[in-house]
Amino acid sequence: MAEQKPTPLSEIAEIFVGLARHGKGLSPDESRPTCKLIGLKALQAYGLDFEAIETVHLAPDFDFSYYQIAREDILLACRATEMRVVLAPPEVQGMLIDANVMAIRCGPRLAPQVLAAYLRHPAGKAALEHASQSTTLQKNLTVKELKRLALPIPPREAQTQLVQLLEVAELQYQLALQAADKRLQVAQQIVINTLFRGSSNGAGAPTTAHG
Repeated sequence: MAEQKPTPLSEIAEIFVGLARHGKGLSPDESRPTCKLIGLKALQAYGLDFEAIETVHLAPDFDFSYYQIAREDILLACRATEMRVVLAPPEVQGMLIDANVMAIRCGPRLAPQVLAAYLRHPAGKAALEHASQSTTLQKNLTVKELKRLALPIPPREAQTQLVQLLEVAELQYQLALQAADKRLQVAQQIVINTLFRGSSNGAGAPTTAHG
């Protein structure tokens, strides 16, 4: 395969920042329509923390469609102490993001799974950190700098194979996590059964020693 010339993200993706919490888009009026809002707390290294997704009230006559995300958008923490990259699952279609989160919506030339894999890799994280305006405690990533980030674009056939490879690897990873969790539960139960063998209730409970 011939070496591909790096292409800036500005040519292959739409990039936008979320809604400002203290702007005119949100309302304190609890009678207003609601929407789910994804903030920095919801972005975790393993994916989205759905319990951290908030419900907010929308201000009247405000077009919030620009801030809505779609399935397979790539979500980035643009103001954080560490770079977090999440590929949006189908469940968050139509939700909003706040101004601490940036979204990348890939066009037809680049599969979002491929770009997400790159950005999660140490090489991609290094590129993000280089593009960010970093301080000692916080990294600030702007749309302008992210649009300049360039990477080679493989042919679509190669991208399809890469996506399949990633999907299989992700499935195997999740199965391995489940198996490890099951082994841990079994080991813990063996400890409990050994500690409280012969107790009347079978589960056992620790007793408090009095001097």
